[in-house]
Amino acid sequence: MNRALFAGLSGTLAFQNRLDVVANNIANADTVAYNEARVTFSDALYETLRGGRAGSDLGLGGLNPMQIGSGVSLGSVQVRHSQGSLERTGQALDAAVDGHGMFVLSDGAGTFYTRDGAFILDNTNTLVGATTGFRVQGWMATDGQVDSTGGTSDLTFQVGELWPAEATENATVVGNLDATAAEGDQITTTVGVYDSLGTMHEIAATFTRTANPNEWTCEAIYGADSASATLTFDANGRLTGTDSVALDLTLTNGATSPQSVDISLAQLTQLSQASSVAVASQDGRPPAALVSVQMAQDGIVQGQFSDGRTQTLAQVALANFPNVGGLRRTGANIYEEAPAAGVVTIGAAGVGGRGHIVSQSLEMSNVDITRAFVEMITTQRSFQASTRVIATANRMLDDVVRLVQS
Repeated sequence: MNRALFAGLSGTLAFQNRLDVVANNIANADTVAYNEARVTFSDALYETLRGGRAGSDLGLGGLNPMQIGSGVSLGSVQVRHSQGSLERTGQALDAAVDGHGMFVLSDGAGTFYTRDGAFILDNTNTLVGATTGFRVQGWMATDGQVDSTGGTSDLTFQVGELWPAEATENATVVGNLDATAAEGDQITTTVGVYDSLGTMHEIAATFTRTANPNEWTCEAIYGADSASATLTFDANGRLTGTDSVALDLTLTNGATSPQSVDISLAQLTQLSQASSVAVASQDGRPPAALVSVQMAQDGIVQGQFSDGRTQTLAQVALANFPNVGGLRRTGANIYEEAPAAGVVTIGAAGVGGRGHIVSQSLEMSNVDITRAFVEMITTQRSFQASTRVIATANRMLDDVVRLVQS
């Protein structure tokens, strides 16, 4: 009788735990990046009424052991780390992991991991998790380039602050010089370049047809500074030999001086069409304020500047574990390391087995609400069956007591 009572009790406790897990799954059906849990049971200890024996030469046959179980116990509560559906939010800093990997967060004392990519900028313009305020970890860019081989750090951006100017070092002139031009014919274009203070200076680049076939000269002039080069074209109108002119600018406004500027002419042609030359590009920039930041693909954080340009500012890191199911949940969509998870590896998205980061999207919960309700119903029925065992054992004990009393 007692065995039946305790077996029924163990069943009610086990199914109560399972109902708690199912209820938590249903409650988090709309929680960003939530991974549902499942319960597994194992049978409990057995009382051996008779041990087994093997057959012998004395004519005795073998016997199996005789055991009675004492109910059920909670075997495990496993987290199902499967991919949830991705939903586009349009929020500039939202991010979702498509594949393996977790975002890395820090509270200044410890490191945590999450699939929840709802990120915002705090009052210090540091990228943080919107739920916890923990700082997102990654790598800051240098001159628009990210080195993801080093250690990670907080991602802080100078939104609203003025970024220094970039002095022009290279410029490119493109176009065509008329193959039918007469000796002495000229065409001039102006090359605008920035100094280290962000002031623009204009270099006059003059192309003059010489007396030699397929030959022009280019003279770059800025004030008293000048430089020249002789350009030679082949029979197909392609430039051969010298393809650039370098000029050192003497500046008196406090900027770095002299400033060397290399003007590329490699894309010029000499064909029987009217001469036309123009500046295609130059690598200098005036001072500009960082207006906003947004997440791009694979965790690249890009900044939009007041001069209209876009530049890579940082990259968000992803972490991977040999056994992601071994992580320990702490609430607020956060996981922390545990021995069963193995050694973490941190790197950029898309490499080392890590998935890709989808910008302006969030991963939804992977809870199957239909299956969760079915599990709730079956758990309820199993719980009722266990309570029926207790009630039946209780009635049998009552019968025994009444039998003794009579």
